[in-house]
Amino acid sequence: MNTDPDVAATIRLLHGRQGWSRAVITGFTGSAVTYGAYTYAQDQGSTPPTWFLAIAIALGALTLGSIVAVAVDSALLRRRPPAVMARAAPLAARHPSRPHARYYPPRHLVSWVLRWLGMLVILAVAVISVPGVVDGAAYLAGAGRMVTFDPVSYQTNCDRYSCQTTTDGILETGGPGVDATWPAVVPLGTPFKVREPVWRWGIGLALIDSDSTAIIAVVVCLLMEGFAVVVAISIVMLARSWLRHRRQRTAPASVSIP
Repeated sequence: MNTDPDVAATIRLLHGRQGWSRAVITGFTGSAVTYGAYTYAQDQGSTPPTWFLAIAIALGALTLGSIVAVAVDSALLRRRPPAVMARAAPLAARHPSRPHARYYPPRHLVSWVLRWLGMLVILAVAVISVPGVVDGAAYLAGAGRMVTFDPVSYQTNCDRYSCQTTTDGILETGGPGVDATWPAVVPLGTPFKVREPVWRWGIGLALIDSDSTAIIAVVVCLLMEGFAVVVAISIVMLARSWLRHRRQRTAPASVSIP
């Protein structure tokens, strides 16, 4: 289809703004989910790796950079003549290569790659949070055995807003015992009974001390799983789009010439 150069350039700007707008949503969601998981684990006494916080900061930077890109594209679009905008807008809306992350090949590679990086981070955080759902539901249901927690020392974790002091100790599970952290300050050297986590991995490494904490764990982790479902659906649609694009490219080569 032959398109006027001004209209084609305007379509590219419209697609670019749309792509960066989606990058803003993805980056903000990924940053919020990652930082939320980081602070939850920290409040519960776990010690998240520093790269976890670094990912949240990187996604926040992606969000800010995408906002700047949206502002730049919007400023350039405002300089376009109204007649050109009127012709370009409907063409951009029905273009087969609109800047969705699930489409392949991508029309705007940079924003496409950045959005997929953000979505893959969301997926990774959701995987780590699965034990939080299991342990929170088990706590509310009264499942899991009671074991002894022996308080040994205190540790204080601080962010830019506040500090949280927790109690490190040994969880006596019948074997040699495992290191654990109680999400509050309790007297040292005075063992007490706690419910052992059902799944001690990821966010599930944290001990739960109340029904309210269990409910928060289940709600927050389920929210992360919901985002992960959206990402998984996008991955399936991207795979289908890639296969369709590959078949279209290989189809002419498979036609035999008599």
